[in-house]
Amino acid sequence: MHDQKNLNATVIFHIIGFSDIIRKYGDTLTQQHSITTQQWWILLLLATDPNFIYLQQHRHKEPMLAMELADALNVSRANITNLLNVLIIKKLIIQVADKEDRRRKRLILTTIGEKLLTTLEKPRFESNQRLLKNFTKEEKENVVHFIKGSLAMLGRNN
Repeated sequence: MHDQKNLNATVIFHIIGFSDIIRKYGDTLTQQHSITTQQWWILLLLATDPNFIYLQQHRHKEPMLAMELADALNVSRANITNLLNVLIIKKLIIQVADKEDRRRKRLILTTIGEKLLTTLEKPRFESNQRLLKNFTKEEKENVVHFIKGSLAMLGRNN
């Protein structure tokens, strides 16, 4: 075992810890609506939330496909299928045939899904405000720059 503190390892563990806490905050917000944080992110992606790195880099003229959602969330196709099936059962999204290839299914928010996102937006905003209130705009921009640079180094720009 290493006895020496390593700044790179410390940074990585802090990012992992921060990510875990963010997911727990998300779970707290979504549990009362019987969805998971990942399912919420799918709804946000389908609503084309401009804050997702994936959507900033991949403009969509058509509703997204399951494989695009899997790529955006960095999960397996099997995992995304399970998540989508739950959202379909809950009537939060529907599948429609692609105009050019009817075997491909595009995913669209339902009115119920849109209402759920509207309901979650205020607590999302308030939670983000609380979490980041002590940081300046420049500090927040530096974090975004750091994350983007790290993702680029890993070959993941989304």
